[in-house]
This record gives sequence, C-alpha cells and structure tokens, in this order.
Amino acid sequence: MVAIDLVLRRDWNARAPRGDYTQLDSTQGVKVHYTGGRVDEAIVGDHERCAALVRSIQAHHMDGNGWIDIGYSYVACPHRKVFEGRGLHHLPAANGPGLNAGHYAVLGLVGNSGLVRPPDGLLHAIVDAIEFVRKNGSAGKEVKGHRDGYATDCPGEPLYAWVRRGAPRPAGGGDGGGGGPAARPSPGRLRPGA
Repeated sequence: MVAIDLVLRRDWNARAPRGDYTQLDSTQGVKVHYTGGRVDEAIVGDHERCAALVRSIQAHHMDGNGWIDIGYSYVACPHRKVFEGRGLHHLPAANGPGLNAGHYAVLGLVGNSGLVRPPDGLLHAIVDAIEFVRKNGSAGKEVKGHRDGYATDCPGEPLYAWVRRGAPRPAGGGDGGGGGPAARPSPGRLRPGA
C-alpha cells in the first residue's frame, strides 16, 4: 500500500473546474515542476500558507491562463502533504503543449527565490505522489523535469539535480527544511504551459 498524506480538493477549498477533464488512461511517468516565482520560506513552518499558495496557483491558471483548472495533477508541500490537483486519470496542462499526455505533472512548492532548496518533507511528498500515480493512475517509471522536452528553467536547479539523481527518497523523516541560495530567475508558472 502506498502511504500518502493526501489533501483532497475540498480540504484545500479548490474551485470547481470550468469544464470536463480529458481522460488520461496511462502515462510514461511523472514530470516534476516548481512555481517559477518567489516562495515565502515561512511556508516551511505554516502549512496554511501552503494551501493559500496552491489556491493562488489555481487562480492564476484559471483566471490568467484560461485553463479549466490548476494545471498540475498533484502539488507537494514541505509538510509531506500532497494536494490533489487534477488528480488521477485527468490530463494535466502543466507539461507543455503536446506533452501533457505523456506524464502526470507534480509541482513541488519551491521557487526561484525564497524557498529554493527543497526540504526533505517536500521531496518525500513528491516521491509519495509518484508512487501513488504509479499504483493508482497507470503511470510508468519515468521521472523527469519539466525542462525535459520543454524550453523552461522549471523545476529549478536544486530540484532538477535531485530528479536527475533518480528522485531518491531522502533518508530522514521528512519534516522541516530550509531555503538556500536563489536560482536564476525564470518566468516559471507565468509561461504558457507552465
């Protein structure tokens, strides 16, 4: 059984999608993303800030991009919790035009300034989401970064280095974290398809 601390849409007060999702029967795996903007390091000590950030990303995707919903399948936070985005068997919008059917999209709540280095709890949550979509969503074994196949800095250097190492589960319990130096700026989620 896959252990996952899933925050359902109703629990983070998600807006209803504006239309029907496109069915996603299976994928080659998962693509990992970051916000591309500033993430306040205070989210590490305050889970309510994580939920507020997820709601703001959903609002940006729906109101700014004109998408039917948040573009990600799942969102991982530093408290080892996984927010349900579009969920299982629903086509994401975050991987880029023509690339969404290939992979589920999992966002880690780190950015290009503020909280840049992913805390262990966030890495555990991403691995939890990956294992969950493999077991329940017919996802294959691939784990890639958004930049694999799409011209973007996403998921940022620290998170991408971890993905390139095979997205290993951290050794420790998964709580706490820290920031780190800022990576180079990127439009991130403000880009079409991000």
